[in-house]
Amino acid sequence: MADTPKQIPIEALKKVVLNAPEHEQTKIVDYVEWQSNKGRKKNKVKVVHLERLTSEVVFGKKHDVWDVHTNEVDGRWWVITEPTNLYSQTEFVSLDYTLSFHIGVTARVAARDAKIAPEDSRDRLISVWRRWEDAAEAIEHAIESADFQSIGMKCRETLLQVIKAIDVSLIDVQDRPKVADFVGWSLLIADKFAGGERNQYIRSYLKSSSEKVWQLVNWVTHTRNATLYEAELSLEATEAYISALAKVIIHHESEPPLVCPKCSSYRIDSIYEPDQNLDPPYVNLCAACGWNNYSERLVEDND
Repeated sequence: MADTPKQIPIEALKKVVLNAPEHEQTKIVDYVEWQSNKGRKKNKVKVVHLERLTSEVVFGKKHDVWDVHTNEVDGRWWVITEPTNLYSQTEFVSLDYTLSFHIGVTARVAARDAKIAPEDSRDRLISVWRRWEDAAEAIEHAIESADFQSIGMKCRETLLQVIKAIDVSLIDVQDRPKVADFVGWSLLIADKFAGGERNQYIRSYLKSSSEKVWQLVNWVTHTRNATLYEAELSLEATEAYISALAKVIIHHESEPPLVCPKCSSYRIDSIYEPDQNLDPPYVNLCAACGWNNYSERLVEDND
């Protein structure tokens, strides 16, 4: 009878496994140790090995699956990302079942989070997103036509808040629109934050979408027999415009490099960090290799 193969030692595994980018490994290690050591004062859990086994895209969202070993007996975990969660391999033996379970749970969370502003742009236009979230919450309880009209009104107020959040008083123009002239200001905002030849199509998109969303929310606000379908369209159109505008503003203010200076990747993110005493308050980050310009920004601001 053949001998049962022995488990490969961790040190041997480390020599043959192809490593994922260091910053991705660090993120998983920190997550597992943070989750495992909650409430512990001694005998801390440590990750001794990890490897990314597979990635699967479901409904446009990528889920990475990690096999993580810790220093504890039975301390082996599946860690699945976006959003990140961990599952004991003792309780969740099948990887395929675990991935299916994870996707099901995250789908329910996503349905809840659909009423919450995007994390990557929320802080920059926080007063705008708060109004939008109020409208998203209200639509869950809307029943009558007047309720759906009020969603249009809330979306209208959300768009007007954009003018205050951006501080249009800083836009240098001779013929200034009236305070409540959303379309007039949105055209100037597009020119300011999406100027130049390279941004001509982005600028055109912002201008046309601002006019269309303003027409839509006003129509829903004043139309009789407004329906849930029309209120939902207003809410989604408002979110789409604000989200696009926030990305453009963040890109303009953060001035990220076109490619990563370390690995030449084009996957550059700009993170809004208002609490770091940076001016402008952004840190650029490469999603491919983990490079960031935080230290450089500190030196610039101290000069």
